[in-house]
Amino acid sequence: MTTLLMWLLPAVLLFWSVGAYNRLVRLRGEVKSAFASVEAEFQRHLQLAQDLPPDDGEDPARARGSAPVWAQVRAATDQLASTLAGARARPLDPQGIEALRTATDVLAMAWDRAEREDAHDLGGPRLPETHAAVRAQVLAQVQAATQQFNDAVTRYNRAIAQFP
Repeated sequence: MTTLLMWLLPAVLLFWSVGAYNRLVRLRGEVKSAFASVEAEFQRHLQLAQDLPPDDGEDPARARGSAPVWAQVRAATDQLASTLAGARARPLDPQGIEALRTATDVLAMAWDRAEREDAHDLGGPRLPETHAAVRAQVLAQVQAATQQFNDAVTRYNRAIAQFP
């Protein structure tokens, strides 16, 4: 009986560890897949900045010594693109994801400032209405993809916590 127990316990531990490892691999794959969706939506967001109107006619007094408003959006977009590339390599790295979140916040502030300054332009906004509608749609899709990514990371972290 003890011989059977000596063989049964290591077998159970082996099968449990293989199952747990396979679960972690599957969950890591889900995280990477969810990040690919986030990245695709961010790429659409980045494309919007490339389609912005040129800064040629911007009033220098309105810029108040800072970069023109759409140039700030483009700069924030470049920052987001570089942090997105870094996060792509390691989507489970908390520092990379935090940098991505910060870059997203900077881009949102740049967009808000640009739209706010456009609202004071008596000639009307330079950003076409369709562009603003597309941006709102893309932001909603980014938010949905980000939520799916966060859920996948939460499931992965819970599985890691279950590992002894």
